[in-house]
Parts: sequence; C-alpha cells; structure tokens
Amino acid sequence: MSRERVQMTIEWLVPLGQARSMTMALHSIAADTRTIPGCVGCSVAADLTERSTVRYSEEWRTEEDLRRRMQSDTFSQLIMLIEEAAQSPQIEFKLPHETRGLDFVHEVRAAAK
Repeated sequence: MSRERVQMTIEWLVPLGQARSMTMALHSIAADTRTIPGCVGCSVAADLTERSTVRYSEEWRTEEDLRRRMQSDTFSQLIMLIEEAAQSPQIEFKLPHETRGLDFVHEVRAAAK
C-alpha cells in the first residue's frame, strides 16, 4: 500500500510593490526547504496583475515529514510572512484523509512544545 503525499499551499494577495520582495523571501525559504529529507518539491509562483497573487507550495513524502518541517526554524520564517501580511493568506494542507487550514499549524507547533 503506497502512502499519499501531503501538500501545503499558501497564497497571498499582496500590493504590486511588495510582490517582488515577497517572492524573493519565499525563493530563499524554498531553496533551504528542498534540502530537507522528505521534501518532494517546493515552488514559488506569482501572478503580477492588478491583484498580485503570490503562491508558495511544498510537497512532502509523508504527513510526518510535513509535521517535522512545521517545527523547523525555516518554517518560522514562513510564519513571520503569514503574520506580517496586510491581508491574511489562504493556507491549505492536503493530508491523506482531510484538508486543514492554519489550525493545523497551531496544533502541530503546540504539540512540539
């Protein structure tokens, strides 16, 4: 029986003037994340129309890999970008048996303390 991969997607609506700095920060995080064991892929995309959308995605081999990732220092950098956003981003975690939101982050990080 094969395990389903898990995915995290975060999508921000940002002012056009902030899109470049946001994507640069995310590319830096993505570069570090790709080296973490269990990471299958990591991407950053931007749609720079009048409502600039910046999308960040990570795919992990297992839910446990994703949970370990969420307890790392580089994940704290993502949390900072989420918290500093003028408008709350959409956050989605596609897990094998359910889809979760930001509550999943709070649950995993609280369990680690």
